[in-house]
Amino acid sequence: MSVVEMRCPRCGSVCSQKGDKPNEYSCTHCGATFRFVDTSQRYVTTDVLIRNCAFCGKPLETGKGFRCTRCGREYFCDSCVDEIYGKYVCVDCIQKSSQNCQLCRKYGVYKCISCGRKACKQHAQHMRFIQPGSEQRVLFCSRCSGFVCYSCVKFGFFSSTPTCPRCGSALTYYSPY
Repeated sequence: MSVVEMRCPRCGSVCSQKGDKPNEYSCTHCGATFRFVDTSQRYVTTDVLIRNCAFCGKPLETGKGFRCTRCGREYFCDSCVDEIYGKYVCVDCIQKSSQNCQLCRKYGVYKCISCGRKACKQHAQHMRFIQPGSEQRVLFCSRCSGFVCYSCVKFGFFSSTPTCPRCGSALTYYSPY
């Protein structure tokens, strides 16, 4: 009888037999559990019983988790994926495209065209994209087509109208997303 070394179909690491169940193996690297029909042929009979988040390693049940719409690679947990305009994008893709918030790993909806500061919806007020005070408003330059944070806003010499620091045109107020 020959011994067959089992490899994980997901990551390629060495698998060890799991408990007393025949033909059920557990991956030592990603922690996923697999069942094989014929160990000499290495065909997987059932899908991964437990998936792990590709970013943080948190276990996910089969059928749960999110697949990134940009890279389409693996499944991610709800803390490692961000819903951007109805699409799920993993934290890896957000960070690679440098569109992430400077305070957390989520997608930076607001990016200042002057200083490059980025903030998600939750940190918009902390990063000074939302106007301090009672009325919640963000500033947008239609000529440069971008947001301006309140740290970079310039005001006219004789007026209180906010102007863009790049082009000098008047900024418009919008309610935050």
